Amino acid sequence: MIHIFGLEMMYDTLALLFGLVSAIIISANTTLITLSLLSKSTPLEPPANSPSRQPNVTIVIPAYREGQNIRHVLQSIKDVDYPKDKLEVVIVGEEGDFETYSEVIKICEVVEGGLDCGGVRGIYLVNYSGTRGKPAALNFALRFVKSEIVAFFDAEDTVHRDHIAVAVSLLEDDSVSAVQFVREVAPGFGNVSEAQRADYWLYYRVILPYIMRKTWLPEICGSAFFTRLSYLNSVGWFNQRSPAEDLDLTYRFGARGWRVVVATPPSITRPITRTSSLIKQRARWIRGGILAIPQGLKALPRSVPLLLLTGIMPISSVTSTLTLVFGLLSVLAGAEQNALTAFLILILASSAGALPLALLVENREKIFKYLVLMSAIYFLASWRAIIELIISPHSWNKSEDKG
Repeated sequence: MIHIFGLEMMYDTLALLFGLVSAIIISANTTLITLSLLSKSTPLEPPANSPSRQPNVTIVIPAYREGQNIRHVLQSIKDVDYPKDKLEVVIVGEEGDFETYSEVIKICEVVEGGLDCGGVRGIYLVNYSGTRGKPAALNFALRFVKSEIVAFFDAEDTVHRDHIAVAVSLLEDDSVSAVQFVREVAPGFGNVSEAQRADYWLYYRVILPYIMRKTWLPEICGSAFFTRLSYLNSVGWFNQRSPAEDLDLTYRFGARGWRVVVATPPSITRPITRTSSLIKQRARWIRGGILAIPQGLKALPRSVPLLLLTGIMPISSVTSTLTLVFGLLSVLAGAEQNALTAFLILILASSAGALPLALLVENREKIFKYLVLMSAIYFLASWRAIIELIISPHSWNKSEDKG
């Protein structure tokens, strides 16, 4: 009986402990979102004046089995409002990916071993570094970049005609290390796609602008961002072992005291259309966020909001589940006092977390529904990320099923 009583008390205590941890994390996240909504912070608008000079700019596009997706970014490059002789496109693929190359040469002419994309010169590279994955491909491409400013776009994203001029203007401030443009999801692909539209709106239009105004360290998000080659050189390019090389780079820029800004106009991206593929993508992001925590600690105190959002908040999915599991075991064993308290704490924290989104978001009837769907996806992705951290922590899986 003594052993059984001790086991009951252990379940009860663990339920309360995990419930308190969950409540603290969720409450901190709720506070950040509430402050972001109340602040009405916005991304930086395009500067009124043109840049004082027009340096060379290289746009790097990692493209592995992108097929027709790559037409979006290549077609948009043809229309940019920047001198074409100051631009270069570097497309970097992987061995055996004939599909992407065949699509590229439908849009860009092959000229003397290079490419001509609507007057913009370019090259197509095959990543022979021996390491696959986006960060490795980007580092391979950087060996061939000589321009002062480098931009990174995914194949399914678009370059706005004003992006380059705006980025060049903002990067004239030496304290600004990167310009992250707002990303918006193209409409019309179903509920999963609409959920991503709502998620991107909340992150790029509400949360990141608030973090920018408070810490000048919003997240570099992997696509539609510009930086100086000298800044990349000084931090050793991208971390090839990171599943979230963009977040890792953010922390390393932040540790140097440099600023990151979020700006408009937006880049339009194509959504992932299948729930399973979206969970897989978000799991990689979450796994990368957790692995980047040590790097984020080096950028304290400016990195606190990002550490909460990308590294700590996903852990609440696990602690919340453990609260329910140990609570139920405790109730079944007859020692339910702490378990019931843990359930109440978790319910109150979760309910309070939904209030700012339900009360402060415009057009909330539609957006709130899709954000609830994204919350469920993040919950499942968090558990997948935990499993991947055990099995293959540094693997880099490609996002699939894009519209």
